[in-house]
Amino acid sequence: MLNVIQDLQGLRNIISYLENFEYVAVDCETTGLSKQDEVIGVSICAEESQAFYIILASWNKVLQQLIYHKDLLPELAILLQLLKTKKLIAHNAVFDCMMIESNFGVRLIESIHTDTMILAHLLNENGRIGLKELAVSMYGESSTEEQQSMRQSILDNGGKVTKDQYELYKADALLIARYGAKDAWLTYKLFTDLVPELYEQGLDKFFYEEESMPLLKGPTYEMNTTGLQVDNTALITLKKTLQLECAEAKAFIYSEISSHIKDKPKFNIEAPQQLSWLLFGELQLEFGYLTKVGKNVCKALGLKLPYTAKAKRDFIDICIRSESQPYAPAAIVNGKDIKPKLIRAPWAYIAADKNTLKKLSSKYKWIDRLLEYKRKMKILNTYVSAIEEKTQYGILQPNFKQAGTTSGRYSSNNPNLQNLPRDDERVKECLIARPGKLFVSADYSQLEPRVFSYYSQEPKLIAAFDGKSDFYSVVGIEIFDKQDALPIKEGHKDAFGVKYKKLRDITKTITLARAYGATAYQLAPSTGKSIDDTAEDINNLDERFPGIKGMMLEAHELAKKQGYVTSLFGRPRRMPQAMKIPKIYGNQSHSELPYEARSLLNLACNHRIQSTGASIVNRAMIKFHSNIKELGLDCKIVSQIHDEIVVECQEKDAEVVSLVLQEAMENTTVLENMPLEAIPRTTKTLAKSK
Repeated sequence: MLNVIQDLQGLRNIISYLENFEYVAVDCETTGLSKQDEVIGVSICAEESQAFYIILASWNKVLQQLIYHKDLLPELAILLQLLKTKKLIAHNAVFDCMMIESNFGVRLIESIHTDTMILAHLLNENGRIGLKELAVSMYGESSTEEQQSMRQSILDNGGKVTKDQYELYKADALLIARYGAKDAWLTYKLFTDLVPELYEQGLDKFFYEEESMPLLKGPTYEMNTTGLQVDNTALITLKKTLQLECAEAKAFIYSEISSHIKDKPKFNIEAPQQLSWLLFGELQLEFGYLTKVGKNVCKALGLKLPYTAKAKRDFIDICIRSESQPYAPAAIVNGKDIKPKLIRAPWAYIAADKNTLKKLSSKYKWIDRLLEYKRKMKILNTYVSAIEEKTQYGILQPNFKQAGTTSGRYSSNNPNLQNLPRDDERVKECLIARPGKLFVSADYSQLEPRVFSYYSQEPKLIAAFDGKSDFYSVVGIEIFDKQDALPIKEGHKDAFGVKYKKLRDITKTITLARAYGATAYQLAPSTGKSIDDTAEDINNLDERFPGIKGMMLEAHELAKKQGYVTSLFGRPRRMPQAMKIPKIYGNQSHSELPYEARSLLNLACNHRIQSTGASIVNRAMIKFHSNIKELGLDCKIVSQIHDEIVVECQEKDAEVVSLVLQEAMENTTVLENMPLEAIPRTTKTLAKSK
């Protein structure tokens, strides 16, 4: 039963009703997704038989404005204080708690017992975790009709329903009430159904005590509610600078290629197919590899993937001769007529991506400038413009998502701070500490190689982290047999990284990628070497460090035997299809398996390394947050980028905070014979100290 509350007596009745319940599901409806938006209703559910929605504001179609029911606020305050004493359940608890705290000054995050979105993700990392999607997959509860009614109501009341603007608050209040109450009911039902499964899988301690919920209630909530201050003047200056730099680079590129495109007045250097035509058609350069569609065309035409220069040129000639001919016939799929797929010009199938351009950039200055142009355009459009758009009252509030990846690593959006460019820190320079405060940050030194080496139990790799050696130099000296170089960090003329810088770069490219099952064909574009030479490097790696291949094969066997693997801390990655591989392919070696089977098994090794690394970072954040709270310091975690934790504190506390952060990062997790290293630094911006 869905109950609508819109008067004081109804609100008082809910307060009396909830006194007898320990677990309560909570949800709120708002005018938007930022802290500055307003809560228009709160939903409550404490048993499967009924749920409630409290109308706090409703849209007046005539006046075209929200009418707030302020007379309910005193009683609502009593209800919220009561909720603080309960074990609360929410789906995306960070958002609901943030909005309630922002609107009513009541902090509920410490009372959250279970976030069903995080729970659903832990139990099925490959599935969709939206509330409506879970309702369909688990209970057959389709919301299509409700959503259509909501959409129509919004439009009838003068609201907007677009990709960028969905004005739910303008729908009829009673319709929103049914919608909201059902969300609370679904959240409660998910809780009662999924928690037993959590215990059956033995993941209860991981979820409630060790990682998922402590991370959510501490670091995740803190990052999503604190935000980062933006230096708007610096951001505007950067925007103008990038626009000028991009315009200059583009002018140079077109000047250099003008003789080749004089008959193509509409040529666009940013169009992949046109760029592919210029490189591999007009300039007759040898291409690296085909796109996914190109590989499908190759297969459909009965051709082998082209590796040699002659095979590549033959592929181009065949496509040109066969253009507009079908390579896949018409078909009927699920009752729909599918038109035949026609062969297009070869430029539609040849990759002209970043790796390809990098390989050619040493020969052509304009290609080097094109890479520069693409890099700066991405900074301009993906980061600068996004920060400018999302900043409110000088504060940028990115959305850090705890359930955004299968490994347990954070992802982020609005904007995506996880992928801020490492080789251009100008965007980070625009994100500044608040007045009187500093950023203290620490980045794990080579966390993934350390986890990788720990799993491999390869003595020479483990020894590379003695504090003096350089991991990739230790590996590179062995792969390329450069015994005249020293396996130490740069600073000595005979250091491998100084004497053979390019070889160290190649070593870095292939070492971790090899553990994830990358082939010579996949790695050659990145190494700048031929496929055969790259294959030889990989073979040398396997021979000199057999523990790497052993680690990889162990993960594959676990996946084939049990249909899943787990990280060092127990986070699972489920791949039941892997159990079918031995039945279908018998005892074929990994290299002999088809691509789809190899890719599936490679995920097993990938997960064990990446998810273990993610948990090391997550648990360090939990420990740091707890320690700072005990010390009573004014300090907040404001960002987590790759393996770096960034906190903001009072200037006077920076030294103490640095020590607490380093202690948490280096000692929360202890890997046998594998020390962790994270050296703190203090800055006024997110950019590293210079």
